[in-house]
Amino acid sequence: MNWIDTHAHLDLPRFGDDADRRAAAARAQTAGIVAVVIPGVEPAGWDRLLVSAARLRESAPFVGFHTALGIHPQALPEIGSGRDTDHCDQLERRVLAAPAGMVAIGECGLDFGAEVEAGAPRARQIAVLSAHLALARRTGLPLLLHCLRAHAVLLELLRAAPVPPSILHSWSGSAELAALFCRAGHYISFAGSVTLPRARRPLDAARAVPADRLLLETDSPDQTPFTRRPARNEPAFLIEVATAVAAARGEPLDLLAEQSTANARRVLRLA
Repeated sequence: MNWIDTHAHLDLPRFGDDADRRAAAARAQTAGIVAVVIPGVEPAGWDRLLVSAARLRESAPFVGFHTALGIHPQALPEIGSGRDTDHCDQLERRVLAAPAGMVAIGECGLDFGAEVEAGAPRARQIAVLSAHLALARRTGLPLLLHCLRAHAVLLELLRAAPVPPSILHSWSGSAELAALFCRAGHYISFAGSVTLPRARRPLDAARAVPADRLLLETDSPDQTPFTRRPARNEPAFLIEVATAVAAARGEPLDLLAEQSTANARRVLRLA
């Protein structure tokens, strides 16, 4: 079976050093992971991400390591509001330059949690996200969307000025909201929360998502599947996420592998 991890932050220093990344890439290859998407979260880390992806392609040639660049809402408090325009302009230049392996824009989105809002008010988050949405419309690239406690606002933005089919990463909303995003043309990706012993809402959502809109991810190094804790998360652990989703949907694992991989190739335009 082949799998695609649509969201893994392998470039972050807390994932480890180059040796850790190479070892994780080898384990991913052994586990049947054929592609991994590494999203950017802040301008200061974009160069590191692109270098890490290039090195990983050399160390595990049978895994496609793809990239995305974006500004995460949780990074905004530290960036400082005075440079938002400069950073969005920088993002546009970098994306239009089409670095090797780039398949999406992001991670970006909205986070209306109290801690993030204290440093990045809603209006600021929406303004930065709107720059990402405009860039997606200009380039045709999908977005990797973070959304916490902001689903209604995000859905309104996506409906008001449609963007290419995009990915709602690490879904945390209800089954009803998932269905609305799917009807708007987008994809829903599930991560380690589906493996928790008392997982109910994410599994309800996993059952509600149409087969042709379902994706899987690890969100490495975060969201380690329950049975793998306390280990740091990595792409090889995607199988645990898939097993939980397949069980919730009452589907064979090989069918989920085939469908989710086809979905990822479609939305990310992978060969």
